[in-house]
Amino acid sequence: MVERVCIYPCGGIKRVESSVARIAAYIVNEDFLPKKTLILCVPAFLRGVEEDLVMVEDYPSVIIDCSDDNCATNLFYMAGLKPAARIFIPEIAEANSIKMSAQRRELDDQGSELASAVARETARVASAMLENPNYEFPKQNIKTNTCLANASIIPENPFQYKKIAPGIYIPAEMPEFFPEGA
Repeated sequence: MVERVCIYPCGGIKRVESSVARIAAYIVNEDFLPKKTLILCVPAFLRGVEEDLVMVEDYPSVIIDCSDDNCATNLFYMAGLKPAARIFIPEIAEANSIKMSAQRRELDDQGSELASAVARETARVASAMLENPNYEFPKQNIKTNTCLANASIIPENPFQYKKIAPGIYIPAEMPEFFPEGA
């Protein structure tokens, strides 16, 4: 049984979606699933802070990718980790007919609406993992010799994501978490 879920919101520089991702992660962590989720701090993770390393090894991670740059996916790939699920913001925006705002520092109404939609989908995924008694997350081990400067070695779609709902993907080798028919 899964006790907690780690959320990694992509921190894309200069992208409105990065603010949407971070705010969505906080909405899930503070409002929807308090004490059931953790938010990965990338600087701490890269520095090797034990708490951040343990959370991605021991708990399923839901990554929130902002764009086709796939920053969150790529960081996990380079660290030798597989996310349990991926939320893709552009598809969540499209599925909810929300146009992307231009304001990044403080989200306008459209950005806030998108952050709420992303948070709902992220919470739905995390809740499914937490509540499904048959879901078993395979513990992982981080590659400690990761060279983040060599991003050119990342293949396209390194986890062979399969779409399970609009804006929601799982790596081909990870277990499904939604109950049948959900």
